[in-house]
Amino acid sequence: MLKLHSEHIGKRLLISMLVIVLSLLCISIPLIIGAYRDYQQSKHTLVELKALTTVADLANQISRERGPSNMAMSSTAEDLNKNLEDLKQYRKGVDEQIELTFATLQNAGFKQLAKELKFEIQNKLTLARQHVDKYIETPFQQRQSSQLDTTIVSMFGAWDSCHELLKNVVMQSQSKDGGISDYYTLVMILAELRDQAGRVASNVMASVTFHEPIPNENIARALQTQKQVRYLWDLVNTMQHEQNKTPEFNHLYVNVKRQFIDLGLPIVTQLIEQSHAGEAYFLKGTQLTAEISPKFTTVIDLQKYLLEYSVEAAEREQSAAQRKFLSNLLIALVSLMAALFTMIYAQRKVFYPLIQARDTIVELSYAHSSAGSDVVEHKLRQVHSLYDALRKLQDMLKQRDAFEFELKSIANTDRLTGVSNRLALDEYLKLTEKLPNHFENICLIIIDIDNFKQVNDTHGHIFGDNVIVAVADCLKENVRHSDLIIRFGGDEFLVVMQNIEFDKAVASAEKIRTAVASLDLIDPENQEKLNISVSIGVAVGARTWMDLLEKADKSLFKSKEGGKNLVSV
Repeated sequence: MLKLHSEHIGKRLLISMLVIVLSLLCISIPLIIGAYRDYQQSKHTLVELKALTTVADLANQISRERGPSNMAMSSTAEDLNKNLEDLKQYRKGVDEQIELTFATLQNAGFKQLAKELKFEIQNKLTLARQHVDKYIETPFQQRQSSQLDTTIVSMFGAWDSCHELLKNVVMQSQSKDGGISDYYTLVMILAELRDQAGRVASNVMASVTFHEPIPNENIARALQTQKQVRYLWDLVNTMQHEQNKTPEFNHLYVNVKRQFIDLGLPIVTQLIEQSHAGEAYFLKGTQLTAEISPKFTTVIDLQKYLLEYSVEAAEREQSAAQRKFLSNLLIALVSLMAALFTMIYAQRKVFYPLIQARDTIVELSYAHSSAGSDVVEHKLRQVHSLYDALRKLQDMLKQRDAFEFELKSIANTDRLTGVSNRLALDEYLKLTEKLPNHFENICLIIIDIDNFKQVNDTHGHIFGDNVIVAVADCLKENVRHSDLIIRFGGDEFLVVMQNIEFDKAVASAEKIRTAVASLDLIDPENQEKLNISVSIGVAVGARTWMDLLEKADKSLFKSKEGGKNLVSV
């Protein structure tokens, strides 16, 4: 019977150990899986952005092919051979970019879009080039401005298909709705701006080349295109967040205005005015291309910068996600090893000696009732005395209680902040519900960090965790030791106060708000200083816990509606 009882205690100990290990696994595994998913998503985002960058480069190169094409079509006999060679070399570079873009889209998972590139865009580009070559082969005396205008429009058809591909890459990107979604929009706007910039001069190119009046339809298109260019240019500045307007961005943005808006567009406007007045054009077709093409590059430079900036942002997000995944994995492994070590140590040093002492005492009891005095004396000499054994048993029980208390404290404590968690709140509510008028004299304070999602999206989840810890420390410093602090949600805390006057509770809430508002937090990534605030709701007394929680939540809603960084009752 003694042996069976000891085995029963050992089985209960083993079950307790397994429960603790399983609890740790239940907590750690979702965190690890979530961090791993974030890491994989950040990797996929980076791949998609690089694919978008490659397609944008292709769109720019196809758009810029109009420049050497116009130079060759507008050439005099003396310059034709040189301009044809330049056009041939440029086309070779575009063809290489098409192959690179095809491979990049395939690797990024855009297999259908890669097929569209091969069969649609490449075919339209080939058709446009055939129009250009046919025009160049036409003898000078047989050329007409309408033929040149049609050829220029065919080049726009190739770019239109490439622009559609760029839009489809954005639409099919899984990360377009994430934290860097604004970059996708800016890339599309700048691609459109680049194309509209090219169309401004192309609308008048044929007439200038042939020294003919510009048709009203072409003038209308040119003026409409200029208006669209100015609108898109203003939109770029509006879409870019202030925090991302770096000195380099501001320089490139201003450069677009100086070179293209202020100097490039007036060239086309002056040509239109000369056409209206019946005057000779101050530029030839080749000169118009040579004058305005370099000014287009300012738009490309701005687009290229924003693409590189977005890729760098995605690389930073990937590094942060990778660090978070590895840290979660390491913490989980260390916690599991520590739990196993603690349980093995407790089994060998606490529970096993405790069982031995108990078995010895019971054995002494049986020996006293069933054997002679010599046997009893022999047993007593083995353990010195029954009183010593009892004292030893008492010490073992104290050690066991301390160990159980420590395990329970770990389970009821939020790992990030060190304050209580929702398990601790559940235990507190079970005890409180047994008391008379249990919730009538309790004060509940709800604290919610303002704009916390924006902090996470802008500065990353690691910095967001630092903000949560800083707010928790403010709570510890500004409430009584007897008050219960609970991390209720990701960025939401509860403070439960007993036996406190209403005015003092509101004063405590105000102290918490002021302490948080005075925190100086610096993002180590970019050394940017960040000021945070909390909205607080206070409620005192209710019939049930849910009623009290609802009252406090309504007070919190008033703080949020009132502009945040407020205490409401």
